[in-house]
Amino acid sequence: YGIRCTDQQITAFPAGNSTGRMMANVGDSRSLGAEAEFAWTWDGFAFSASYGFCDARFINYNDGLADYAGNRIPYSPEHTMDVRVEYGWKFSNDYFRGITAGVAVSGLGRIWWDEANSLSQPFYALLGADVRGHFKWFDVFLRGENLTGERFEVFYFKSVGRSFFQIGKPLRLTVGVSVNI
Repeated sequence: YGIRCTDQQITAFPAGNSTGRMMANVGDSRSLGAEAEFAWTWDGFAFSASYGFCDARFINYNDGLADYAGNRIPYSPEHTMDVRVEYGWKFSNDYFRGITAGVAVSGLGRIWWDEANSLSQPFYALLGADVRGHFKWFDVFLRGENLTGERFEVFYFKSVGRSFFQIGKPLRLTVGVSVNI
């Protein structure tokens, strides 16, 4: 894909010791990229993969203090990807119908946090896995996310003259029941 945007708007944080954020018109930008996905299933086995690339840059943007032409647009990840492999065993029992187990890797980055491209989150990947027992009226599942304990940032902002990063979720394990109605 190719997108050219005139009068690009971005989130801007007021200078100094003020709080909040506002939208700012910053000039022209362009985004070039591609996305692809693939899925395949066979006899209880399932595989899916997706990938996206985006090169989003300012064509012209000068805030009166600096010229950001050619810099990457903040909050736009350069790469996104997801791969999942799953296998399911079906049983002939009317009450315990089967088990499904899967593993997935998802990735994101590099993400630039500011117009000057001085702060960024490098590419990171998260590993997840799950197992699910299928019963007649309900499923029981165990899911693990960010199994390697990867530390990453998901958001950045300025307020009262300070910079803040929101940290991504750490390793998580979830046990649950879903009811089939």
